[in-house]
Amino acid sequence: MAGWRDAVSDEAQDDLDELTEAAVDFALRQLDANAGFVPFALAVGAGGDKQVIQPNYLPDTDPDAAEQLEAQWDAVGEVKGALRAVAVAVDVVLPEKGTDAIELVVEHREGIAIGMVFPYHREAGGEHEAESPSAHSVARRVWV
Repeated sequence: MAGWRDAVSDEAQDDLDELTEAAVDFALRQLDANAGFVPFALAVGAGGDKQVIQPNYLPDTDPDAAEQLEAQWDAVGEVKGALRAVAVAVDVVLPEKGTDAIELVVEHREGIAIGMVFPYHREAGGEHEAESPSAHSVARRVWV
């Protein structure tokens, strides 16, 4: 059975693998420092450079997590022509498992989009560690 890796270039595979690793690492560092994180987006530019995509919030506003997540997607959409790939992450609760998780969506301009959920836990030393992810299908949002 063919997988998503068979449908995209080696460059796209590398972009998505690197973005996934960078996003999970960044989320874990934020969890260690702040015990949580706000939604964020990382991207690979057309030239291969890694970058953070930040929305412009209106002054004196305090958007909730859902509004922040939507703002991340909007910000990515505004600059998609200069990007090859994007990862958008949000901190979620998995009530059925009694744990928290990093929910990550990675998308590439070659047409692949993958959702992943990385449950995480705090180690005895206080640092957070991600568990193996589960993957699920998601609709493309950037390059549709």
